[in-house]
Amino acid sequence: MNKKVQVDKKVKEKKKANYDERNKLNNLTGAEWQYATKTVISKIYPSNLQHKLRSQHGGQKPPELCKDLIKIFTKEDQMVLDPLAGVGGTLIGAALCNRNAIGIELNQKWIDIYEEVCHLENLNRFPVLCGDAKEKLKEIESGSIDFLLTDVPYWIMDQLTHTRSDTTERKSNLSKFNDKDLQSKDEWLSEMKSIFENARHTLKQNGYMAVFIGDMYRGKEYHFLSADLARTISEIPGYVLKSDIIWHDDSKMLHIYGYPFAYIPSLIHQHILIFRKEKI
Repeated sequence: MNKKVQVDKKVKEKKKANYDERNKLNNLTGAEWQYATKTVISKIYPSNLQHKLRSQHGGQKPPELCKDLIKIFTKEDQMVLDPLAGVGGTLIGAALCNRNAIGIELNQKWIDIYEEVCHLENLNRFPVLCGDAKEKLKEIESGSIDFLLTDVPYWIMDQLTHTRSDTTERKSNLSKFNDKDLQSKDEWLSEMKSIFENARHTLKQNGYMAVFIGDMYRGKEYHFLSADLARTISEIPGYVLKSDIIWHDDSKMLHIYGYPFAYIPSLIHQHILIFRKEKI
């Protein structure tokens, strides 16, 4: 037995010794659990796992961030669902920590990129259903999902031109969601509510759901999308809001907004809303 294998075996044995068998949620020890319950994530995630390829989808999340979240809310070999899978950050994260997964994605282009990444990185490739999440969610067996992790479209972020203080304009690199015309905020919230209503039956009882959502500054106004979405999902019977985790994303490029006339924030954080499916 080589030295690395011996070290790995000792680490596993040590973790097993500190693991509480009453833990029905995940495979974490008490010390790991303590760290995992922090409400701010400041860890810097590397631009790896074919980042350049995945970045064709402007809203993709670091697979290792998804892996860290999945490890908090599941045990090995359990099932993870992403109903808005994009280029598969959630699914790649599941493969990195020995979980199973299934995705739903409207755009075949993003599914193709996800499959190419899996091939290039020699990762388990999980099934992705191509179609509208509201319909495809009906095909997933009730109570078959242990954890739902997804990144929703941020209202009209994908359709507005960004203006900087030098008056130059640039188009968002986010992919247009559902090829829809410009939605009002109420229309966007209504669509999100419909998706999560249809997702509810897939989650097992007491299963958790995590939703990425960023706030926006548009039209000379700060839009608290995280609060709007949290309220909307909480209106769906059975979903109980349990936490709001702040992801401090230091990879965000800073620009000079508003200078020298008005304060406009440079948003370098996103919210991860944590819900639990409980009895109605």
